[in-house]
Amino acid sequence: MNEKIMNDKKPQLSHALTFVACMGMFLSTLDTGIMNVALPFFTHFFNTHENIAAMSVVGYTVSLAAVIMPLGSLSDRIGKLKISFFGFLLFGISSLLCGLAPNILFLIIFRVFQGIGAAALQATSSALITSYVKKEQLNKALGTLGIAIGLGPVLGPSIGGMFLSLGAWQWIFWINIPLVLVTLFVNLFLLKQIKSSPVKIHSFDYKGTSLCLTAIVLLLSGLNFIVEPSQLALGTIFILGAIIVFIMLIKVEKKQKNPLFHLQDYRKSKIALDLLETALLGFATSMIFLLPPFLLEQLLHISSGKTGLYVLGAPIGLVVFSKISGNLNDGTKHRQFVRIGLWTMFISFLLLALTSQLWTPILVTSLLFIYGAGAGSFQPANIALIMQSSSQKMQSEVGSLQRMIQNIGIAISTTVGSGILILPFSLRTNLTIGWGLTTSLLFITLFTHLFIKRAKK
Repeated sequence: MNEKIMNDKKPQLSHALTFVACMGMFLSTLDTGIMNVALPFFTHFFNTHENIAAMSVVGYTVSLAAVIMPLGSLSDRIGKLKISFFGFLLFGISSLLCGLAPNILFLIIFRVFQGIGAAALQATSSALITSYVKKEQLNKALGTLGIAIGLGPVLGPSIGGMFLSLGAWQWIFWINIPLVLVTLFVNLFLLKQIKSSPVKIHSFDYKGTSLCLTAIVLLLSGLNFIVEPSQLALGTIFILGAIIVFIMLIKVEKKQKNPLFHLQDYRKSKIALDLLETALLGFATSMIFLLPPFLLEQLLHISSGKTGLYVLGAPIGLVVFSKISGNLNDGTKHRQFVRIGLWTMFISFLLLALTSQLWTPILVTSLLFIYGAGAGSFQPANIALIMQSSSQKMQSEVGSLQRMIQNIGIAISTTVGSGILILPFSLRTNLTIGWGLTTSLLFITLFTHLFIKRAKK
């Protein structure tokens, strides 16, 4: 794909590109947070079972993860802004339809389409910045993207709770529409400024795409099923099926001339560790959002309203330090910020595990803030390393891979965390196990970093 920005306008377009990229990531993560708080309402409103209502969340998550790679690959061929425009358009229309859903079945269907739109947005967000934003503004733009990623899950529950309390549940979806309309206008403006040559798609990896879709659906469905003891066997079968399909996918991709996954390029660019760290960030962040409410409400007997304030420590830390790290990093310090972020997250989880007898709301909030500071330092640098290690023609593909792996890390962590919470021990012990497990994973990653650094000397 040959895309070119007019040189005399590139500085002025950097802010517009960052806005489109950040709005896409913000909207796609905002809806996840909104729906989590709305599930009990929809169970009652549509007179359905909670497991069926939960499919409105599962459908969104599965469709997003399943199609993000094909859309990323397609955007590298036909244009990133064209796919992002499609994503905003589909996301906006499906948001409108979700608010008009007459029953839970239609809501689930519209949420699936919303997830496809979100996949197009996440597939192009990082690539829009790394492909077009001026080099001297790149790290600040990635820091701003980190803020957008952090704000979505934070504001989601608050916005959802506000509209539900006002009896205006439709607006938990319709709130997206004015934001989408503004961004569509900016996206359309950028399409006129960024010239792209027509491209013929000589071949598309339909086999790889089908296998990828199947593997992701099996994996995420299996992780969703395995949480329920009565569905443990079914969940295990799905996960094993996903592993088998992933193995088939790797074998198929090695033989394809135009593969969905350019495995040889990944190997040459040596991004395996960076991608594993992305999955670890997803795992750790999910633990940070999943476990503290149980600690504060059930162990420390804090009201749900105050709990919502105490858990803001992590996202506030992430937002603040994403901006700080973006301003301090001149593009030559990505590895340093990754290590600083990993060490900071490791310390926060270690202290959470070691202070189990001393937990207070203020202590927990402080440690959550430390985690957020680590995540904010780590995330922009990690994205930059992954994106900059790949060629310009693969930016959307690699950006999609990064988001898909992070979403898988989140899904795995949610399953593991839910399993830990029902272990036959005290809640305090179970929470300590969760913190300790994540601490161990972070330590292994830090040790790997140290080993690789010494091996290079």
